[in-house]
Amino acid sequence: MPFRVWNLVWKEIIQFARDRLMTAFIFTLPLIQLALLAQATERRIGDLKVVVLDQDRSAVTRALISDLDNREELAVHYYVDDLEQLQTLLDQGKVDAGVVFPRGLARDLADPARAPQVQVLIDGSNAVVGGIASGAVSAVFSQYEQEQLQARGLATAPPIDLRITTYYNPTYNTRYFAIPAQVGFIIYQITLAVASLGLARERELGTLEQLIVTPLSRLELVLGKAIPAFIIGVVNFIFLLGVTVHVFGVPMRGSVLLLLFLTLPFIVAEIGWGVLISAGARTQQQAILLVFILAMVDISFSGFLVPVKNLPGVLQWVAQAVPMYHYLVIIRSVMLKGATLSILWPHAVALFGLAGAILSISVRGVSRRLD
Repeated sequence: MPFRVWNLVWKEIIQFARDRLMTAFIFTLPLIQLALLAQATERRIGDLKVVVLDQDRSAVTRALISDLDNREELAVHYYVDDLEQLQTLLDQGKVDAGVVFPRGLARDLADPARAPQVQVLIDGSNAVVGGIASGAVSAVFSQYEQEQLQARGLATAPPIDLRITTYYNPTYNTRYFAIPAQVGFIIYQITLAVASLGLARERELGTLEQLIVTPLSRLELVLGKAIPAFIIGVVNFIFLLGVTVHVFGVPMRGSVLLLLFLTLPFIVAEIGWGVLISAGARTQQQAILLVFILAMVDISFSGFLVPVKNLPGVLQWVAQAVPMYHYLVIIRSVMLKGATLSILWPHAVALFGLAGAILSISVRGVSRRLD
């Protein structure tokens, strides 16, 4: 009996080794994913983007801005002329913190009877990043205050009243950031898995030839397999969004209709990949394995585990071609920030463009495989 079992094991190994493409994927892609994750997480969270509104334009504010920029965790990227521009940058997710220096700050600092206020606005949608940004900005002002006290030979209360306001997630609840991303990933998994099994199931059951000779164009064949996956994806999204908001208490600050509208191209894009996988897979098991491999790659580039900005520069450009990256930005922004299409249009355009391109590749791929 052990000999017969060993013969069967050896046969499976030989069959596995003959599929060179699958063997290469299974052994190299996990290594690549591990390397990407290790490289992204080895870096501490730093260079958080700061926008400055300097209404005083004095030597004091220039020194404070320099201190902010020199802080390891922070980097001053933008200078704006009014609070509306600062708010827009926060809404778009282009900055992690904003600092507003009021007029007369230098004059008020010279008067011991005054305690000038400096406003700090923090993007708390990512609880970890928001907490680090808040702590780093506070540390810069605390250090400046101590230096000024020493220079004046004083030991009284600090001269600057730092007013920190955290937007989108004032309690720094990590659930608010993680659960919307999980919703996106579950929709991704379900849609991709269902779409990838369509043609593979027909091939495995021996009914694919009957489908090929039916009076259906290749586009109609793809649509026939894609529409059920599309319906399942939409129903899952509506159900999961309701659970997220009403059970887990994640706020829904934006438009549900806008989020649904922008979910549709994301589902279409993943259906396109699923149908392409289904056309190439010989069995349902192989299709699911290919879905697993694609999911590992997409997770690495989507910002699901680590921020995309932590990846090397070239890989950040690669991430722009991953639909899930754009969708995670959209779902987090709509739910937590109440973002509108005027804010999200670059990601919306990218998502619609990728959906169209992937669906076109899918139709051509099915035509080549089945003709």
